[in-house]
Amino acid sequence: MKQKMILNPIEKVLSDIHVFFGKTHEQFELVELNHAFGRYLVSDVVSSEMIPDFSKSTVDGYAVKFIDAPCILKKVGESHMGSDNSSILEKGECIYVPTGGMIPEGTETMVMIEDTEIISEDTIAFKGIFVERENIIERGSDMSIGQVVLTKGMRIGTHEIGALAALGHYQVEVMGCPRVTFISTGDELTESNGPLKTGQIREINTFTLASIAQKQGMQVVMRKIVRDDYDEIKATIEDAISKSDLVFISGGSSVGEKDYTYELLDEICDDGVLINGMAIKPGKPTIVSRHGDKPVIGLPGHPVSSIIVFELLSSEILRSWGYDIPRHKSVDVTLSRTVRPAKGRTTYQMVQIKEVDNQFVAVPTSGKSGMITLLTGSNGYVIIPKEVDLLYEGSKVRAYYFSG
Repeated sequence: MKQKMILNPIEKVLSDIHVFFGKTHEQFELVELNHAFGRYLVSDVVSSEMIPDFSKSTVDGYAVKFIDAPCILKKVGESHMGSDNSSILEKGECIYVPTGGMIPEGTETMVMIEDTEIISEDTIAFKGIFVERENIIERGSDMSIGQVVLTKGMRIGTHEIGALAALGHYQVEVMGCPRVTFISTGDELTESNGPLKTGQIREINTFTLASIAQKQGMQVVMRKIVRDDYDEIKATIEDAISKSDLVFISGGSSVGEKDYTYELLDEICDDGVLINGMAIKPGKPTIVSRHGDKPVIGLPGHPVSSIIVFELLSSEILRSWGYDIPRHKSVDVTLSRTVRPAKGRTTYQMVQIKEVDNQFVAVPTSGKSGMITLLTGSNGYVIIPKEVDLLYEGSKVRAYYFSG
């Protein structure tokens, strides 16, 4: 028998996620740096070196003492890339240094070659005034010994790869990839690319949810469509639990005659159903359960609801496991028209964020949660608290970009 749906505030649900699933992540592996992109660091990366290990020039030009007026200096040498520069610069002298080259001891500033004139092979004219330490990257200015360069749980992106390479970390200890399964239920669902039979629709959710999971760093181990048959769905969920760290069932979470998700999760999961319903639009019929330490989540069947709720919950579950999942980027916007949110529920209003006359405007997009074009026509969303009855045109609010 179905339990009555309770509209749990989204803040409570996200807090409960950490209570239900929070744990110290124990799975990790050592990978080559060129395979580390998109993985998550097991521990802080602390620099044991000065980067750069020498002060260097950011321009092609001349190392000189401080110059407070145009002058002519004697060229006494050159710096060569990849070689130690043991020269000591004296007043009245200059030494040529290429971009990235080591500057000699005694250098007070670097002058771009464009601001000089060659008088003879060893005589250089300087045309202006040049401030101290200009065009110089100081020793240790990028990374110093003992500096925490990257933090535990951080996802390794392009910039992080560069930092690891600079420190000589050609092997990296990373957290394991959580394994996830997506099950979509419904007699009407098909993956046929031919003409649809009357009443059929092409399945969307497992494809879209899998793409989000992969971007979050998860490994999709199974993606399956199942008919509205109690025993078949039960067998599929049990198989998924045995193979996965997380399981998401799309559809069947509402109160219809063939909506079996609540009964199944309450039967299969040793902790039963923990949450049945969220005070959110879209996404009210959401079910959270746990088997051992594994989250088993029932998602709404409508694509927009399913996508919004999945990213919201999966991100929080991963954070509770120590993965540093980034929040969506946001910007202050002006609402272009009045919006009436769902009564008593936090509303995620889809919008198109635009820049107009150097200001950001959020244009609400309309459509039902079963329409995938509601998302393709939007690039972000506005969160309207459940206490707000009406959000008027011209209101200043915070808008969040989809992560893409």
